[in-house]
Amino acid sequence: MNTRHHTHRRTWLGLVSSALAVTGCAAPHVAREGDERPDSPIAAAIQRWQARLSEDGTIPPNALWNAKLHRDSMVLNRGLGGGIDPERWTWIGPGNIGGRIRPVIFHPNDPNIMWVGAASGGVWKTTNGGGLWQPMDDFMASLAVGCMVIHPTNPDVLFVGTGEGFFETVGGSSNTAAVRGAGIFRSIDGGATWQQIPSTANEDFYWVNRLAFSPADPDIMLAACGSGVWRSTDGGETWTQTSTFNALDVRYHPTDGNRAVAGGHHAEDGPWFSTDGGQSWQQATGAGGHRQELCYAPGNPSVVYAAVSEDGDRIRVWRSIDGGQTYALRTSGSGISTYASYNNTIWVDPTNPDFLILGGVWLYRSSDGGVTFAQRFNSAHADMHNIVHHPGFNGTTNRTVYFATDGGLYRTTDVYGTAVTALNNNLGITQFYGAGINPTTGRVVGGTQDNGTLRFTGDPQAWNSLFGGDGGYSAADPTDPNYFYGEVQYARIFRSTNAGGSASYIYQGITDAGTTAVNFIPYFMLDPNNPNRMLVAGRRLWRSNNVKAATPSWASIKDSIGPEDPDAPKAPDQAHFAGNDPRNISTIAVAEGNSDIIWVGHNNGEVWFTTNGTATSPAWTRVDGNSPGLPDRWVSRIVIDRTNHSRVYVAVMGWEPDNVWRTDNAGQTWTRITGSGLTALPSAPASALNIHRTRPGWIYVGTDIGVFTSRNDGATWNVVTDGPGTVPVEELIWKDNATLMAVTHGRGIYLADVLLPADLTGIAVTRGQVLAGDVGSLRESDDIVLRTRSGYGATFTDLHSLEMTVLATTDRPSPTTLDLAVESRINQTTGTARLRLRNWNTTQLETISQYAIGSTEAIHTVTGLDATKYVRSDGAIELQVRHIVVVPVFAFTFESYFDWVELTAE
Repeated sequence: MNTRHHTHRRTWLGLVSSALAVTGCAAPHVAREGDERPDSPIAAAIQRWQARLSEDGTIPPNALWNAKLHRDSMVLNRGLGGGIDPERWTWIGPGNIGGRIRPVIFHPNDPNIMWVGAASGGVWKTTNGGGLWQPMDDFMASLAVGCMVIHPTNPDVLFVGTGEGFFETVGGSSNTAAVRGAGIFRSIDGGATWQQIPSTANEDFYWVNRLAFSPADPDIMLAACGSGVWRSTDGGETWTQTSTFNALDVRYHPTDGNRAVAGGHHAEDGPWFSTDGGQSWQQATGAGGHRQELCYAPGNPSVVYAAVSEDGDRIRVWRSIDGGQTYALRTSGSGISTYASYNNTIWVDPTNPDFLILGGVWLYRSSDGGVTFAQRFNSAHADMHNIVHHPGFNGTTNRTVYFATDGGLYRTTDVYGTAVTALNNNLGITQFYGAGINPTTGRVVGGTQDNGTLRFTGDPQAWNSLFGGDGGYSAADPTDPNYFYGEVQYARIFRSTNAGGSASYIYQGITDAGTTAVNFIPYFMLDPNNPNRMLVAGRRLWRSNNVKAATPSWASIKDSIGPEDPDAPKAPDQAHFAGNDPRNISTIAVAEGNSDIIWVGHNNGEVWFTTNGTATSPAWTRVDGNSPGLPDRWVSRIVIDRTNHSRVYVAVMGWEPDNVWRTDNAGQTWTRITGSGLTALPSAPASALNIHRTRPGWIYVGTDIGVFTSRNDGATWNVVTDGPGTVPVEELIWKDNATLMAVTHGRGIYLADVLLPADLTGIAVTRGQVLAGDVGSLRESDDIVLRTRSGYGATFTDLHSLEMTVLATTDRPSPTTLDLAVESRINQTTGTARLRLRNWNTTQLETISQYAIGSTEAIHTVTGLDATKYVRSDGAIELQVRHIVVVPVFAFTFESYFDWVELTAE
């Protein structure tokens, strides 16, 4: 048995997240409706960015950091979150798949110690050369780690630049899908904890794409940012802007602190060179084009290579032999393939300046200084972001090189050969869009960013591929464990009939599929009442009533919400919806128990429902405009209460304070349920939403900064600090009534054992009297208290006491342990509290804890009690709480205030 007593603190502090944002880049091809679209990480990023925009097509300044500050304040005030205790999370992987990595760095004294930074998932460290990875400070999990460096003389000091500026402008807009960060962060303990550098907490440092130390002075640093190149002379504390071009890369000369080169994002943005240590910049001649990645030849730093992406999908190599002042084209032909600015990296052999490796979609090798290339290392995952060599590389006894990809980290021990090995050992940074779980077998199928659709069969380190390409949403037949469903981008639905052993397409007949009449990652679902029925979100709503048939048939049951070429319904324009039309359906919900009730949400915030959804042509009603009106933003999730189909919950996206709503009358009116003050839901995109299956008013929300829960229908909210932490949570799915699955975009998938506390059924004040409140006042830690006045005892020692009995019932079958918590105070300076439980084996009350109380509200917990004694066979529990104040005055009473009592059996 363990007891714990702590003061209940109520103070303000902070929180973290990942947002998508704005900067100027060249526009990619924008497909017309009906165009076939290939796999594209840029299209995926555009959808995530678009979904997070406010009504005016922007993201509020400092939205991420403001949400972080609010979350941190909630952490200090945290209660139990919707039955999810911190110890009840289980990570199920994948530990063998990886995800998008950009920076890779080594400890200068021990090359087996490495750090990598994930696009979402934070900073990870290995101490055995990649044999096993562990996440560092969870604070970074929801930030895109764009770059990372280690101090040249103090390996405990690390810097991280956040944000990914390597994405394209949405056609017709000045906005981009670049992943917004929150400046530069520093660690002084080897990456265990991180602090934001205050001078970088502004829009100039939304995209920190590269950091570099001067070889002459470690206090001098350069940062390549979307706003230009910045220079620090005090170890990163303060920064001065030294250029205004959109900088994607910056490098110091290996030995000369006066020389540096920088790459930009357009012909007019570089490449550039500096001869005064980065204080000023001059544009080089030649090498104009799109994104420019630069690399000094370590063995001959007069040679600088530029890998330049041109025409959106090719990379060619340019070379300078004067330290980066003039460049000449080296590559013959059209070069290698890339996705515009997304994947572009180059490495030069430290022992041979003519030996290069170039990374785009794949890896290519050149032995003639970039004139010709041959594809190599074909076993590495696609989409290359960084190439680094082992610190001991010498070209003979050590030929080890590492590749950072969309599928994690790979290593070759012979860069002159072809073999590679994956180092994704417990590197849990996979970016899921959605998943499904079979309630009987526990097998999971989930769609990911550029790692296809994956299958989990029980081992977190042994996920396998079910289907390639970009994955998306997924579903598992709850009645037949052989049936799994997934999708490739643009609603190319596929089905497995052998538990994921193989799969084939079944989307033929969905005319929206494969075109921009659906979102890049469109929502689909199985009818919870009929696993033969599937609904797919497009410009129209598509239904199959025979999805298990050899060739399923499809029909549209809801028309487009607007004309073929609608006027823009939002200000200032619709450019930020390029490729994901505002008319497209973004989410679907079917009432459990009644398949006729279907709700849908759209990209532009419209919400519709029908009460005859199984009909050939259902009648639809729009309800988002009813009082007081839902936000005109991307609708992410709709949940229909299984016990009351008129009660519906809606989550919307955006870095705004009004992201969760409820209607109790099928959309006739709406109530915002994000709370207020310290216990309000942070202003962060709400991607995931669910409600407890058996406990009314218990809500679970997944945001870009983690999971939040409410146990009073949204009046107040708690933050969940364990499990997914601060990573973006895409879906929250019930496996059964007690297990909740959290699907994350950057930390894989978690399962939570949701343990319901016993239901408080009644109270009896046996010594004293009730002044205000009732048993309902005890169910939440919310300052709504049961107020009581003490009575008179029979002896001097209990002369002034209050005695209350709390009755409860648990539905947990055959529990073995019982935990309890009591939050209370008195209106006196000191007193004593005594807790007793009824031992049903002896029928006697037994003292299980005694402790001091005072005028400050505090929570006292007792854990690990023997439930076989204190929980009756029918689930009954009886707790007696006595408050005692001893004073030598007979005519004296005191007051007790009980805020929260919780009994949890398992």
